[in-house]
Amino acid sequence: MIAVYQNGERKPIPSNVFEKEGYRSVSVSGDLDFSKTDYLELEDFEAIATIREEGYIVIPRGVGCDDYGLCLFQNHSEDFEQTVRELNMPVFGLKTKDRCFLAVVCGMTWNFRLKIVLKNGTYSIYPEFEVDAEQPDEDFKIEFFDLTGENANYSGMARRYRKYRMDKGELTPLSERMKENAYLDYAVNSVMIRIRCGWKPAPPQVLHQTAENEPEMHVACDFERVGDILDELKAQGVDKAEICLVGWNVKGHDGRWPQSFPVCKELGGEEKLRALIQKAQRMGYQITCHTNSTDQYEIADCYDTENTRRNKAGEPISNAAWSGGQMMELCPKIGYEQALEMLPEVASLGFKGIHYIDVLGVIYPRKCYHEKHRVSFRQSVEYAKKICAIARNEFGGISSEGAYDYLAPDLDYGLYISFNQGGKGICDKSIPFWQVVYHGTVLSNPYALTVNSTFKEPESLLKMIEYGGRPTYYYYSAFMGNGKNWMGSTDARCDTQEELRDSVSRIKNGYELYRQMSALHTAFMEKHEEVSENVYETTFSNGAIIRVDYNQKKYELIE
Repeated sequence: MIAVYQNGERKPIPSNVFEKEGYRSVSVSGDLDFSKTDYLELEDFEAIATIREEGYIVIPRGVGCDDYGLCLFQNHSEDFEQTVRELNMPVFGLKTKDRCFLAVVCGMTWNFRLKIVLKNGTYSIYPEFEVDAEQPDEDFKIEFFDLTGENANYSGMARRYRKYRMDKGELTPLSERMKENAYLDYAVNSVMIRIRCGWKPAPPQVLHQTAENEPEMHVACDFERVGDILDELKAQGVDKAEICLVGWNVKGHDGRWPQSFPVCKELGGEEKLRALIQKAQRMGYQITCHTNSTDQYEIADCYDTENTRRNKAGEPISNAAWSGGQMMELCPKIGYEQALEMLPEVASLGFKGIHYIDVLGVIYPRKCYHEKHRVSFRQSVEYAKKICAIARNEFGGISSEGAYDYLAPDLDYGLYISFNQGGKGICDKSIPFWQVVYHGTVLSNPYALTVNSTFKEPESLLKMIEYGGRPTYYYYSAFMGNGKNWMGSTDARCDTQEELRDSVSRIKNGYELYRQMSALHTAFMEKHEEVSENVYETTFSNGAIIRVDYNQKKYELIE
């Protein structure tokens, strides 16, 4: 039954159902009165499976599910009720003995949440939409695609969703985009190297910073030292690398966002930065940088409390505390307006390549209730897309973290698609669902812990290979004062000449491995499966197969 919930009371509501062979859509008109509605339950899957059956529910990463993964029917015995919110993809899937389908939420997408219940040995799924007594701006709608035969699995679900987006003209393969974009072509054939040049303490010692109480900045790798890294890369034969400078801006990483200028004087200032950019480009390397368009610190010269995003009660919304102190969330509209001015100014330094904007791809669309700049979920999405378009026009390309589904078609590279690999929430088994959808259209690195993979234990490198990742390196990734380094404690460093040579040698290993798999970079990922215990095969559209064996800690490319 399709119903709304008003003050805890469940009431039926009119709906529209359209069915044809292998397809069904269910929708509710957004023109109905929702002024007293807390949430809407669009479809009720009673008794979908039991704990004795083989099968699973496919759930994207979200709050309540740490990774793209499977909730396996047989993995649970005790009753539970779990709601997954802010799903990174507006989809879910179900595979039982008798049925397999993909569900795509295509109306009121950003109000969607997925509730999964196990009670007395029986599973139920409850797709819900948070309404919060606000009138919708479109119909609520979910489309269902039945999958059979070789498509009746999670790979088939992902392939179907890729087709869904391509049929709508929302995805363009890398192989086509590269023909018109030399910077993207370079990125596809290069490793990514991020260098955190300098930072103030994180977590911060001072929450509310001013010019008088601002903590001193730690210099880890000034612009001249970055030049030494370039020299060593060239000497060791790493011919193609994309360099992204993190913390080049005033007072280093997360120093005074959204203020970028003046260029950090502790690192050498603007003159030496321009010289570094020119040197990198002469040597045949792409060099870009890291900016932020979603947050603001009080110490920024452009800080304005009126720019802060407001909640429904009209209160300003704060974010985490980082090097610049207590961070406040920018209204998406204001972030876009500031990007119109900031990004061309940053690009004028000479940067060219796949520019990086912090967290843009990992934040859920943000509403703003400020009376002077109200923003809906849909408008928030449009502002993020416009920021990507500015960056691509100014630098040649755009990247971020996460690659949320709404932004993935606008990105060229995702730094890490999931922060964590399974282990928390309702995810019993991680799967490369995002990669089957997007590999061949967006470059990516699968996890935070697969950064610096050739520096780490073999499992890190194998996971990057299994998921078709672009080798990604990060100098001074482990910089947190509390030791909570989300990319791991194993780091790339260059404090000494020995560290410099060793770190570049490890990068060279990843570069050579990536070159060996050049035919896979622009192919689609078609299938992923566990062929035996801890042995996985990933099949690509050009017929190549990657077999990764975690028992023997080895991989094989079968062409």
